[in-house]
Amino acid sequence: SGTLGAGSVQWMTAGSGILHQEMPHGNARGQMHGFQLWGNLPAAQKMTAPRYQDISGADIPVVTDDDGTVVKVITGDFWG
Repeated sequence: SGTLGAGSVQWMTAGSGILHQEMPHGNARGQMHGFQLWGNLPAAQKMTAPRYQDISGADIPVVTDDDGTVVKVITGDFWG
């Protein structure tokens, strides 16, 4: 239920039910950038309590690979 800024991430776990409505705001030309990934919870977690987790862009780790590729690690490991 937070407000996201540039580079931020929000995890939403619907679980046992959550009312979700998006009200994105674009720039003056109507442009906005973003994407969503949806995952299915395992059966044992289907009725878990709903929750949000807001992660600011400043809190997301950045890794630079040997070839200069820059990766923001949102979850898991890079070359883990």
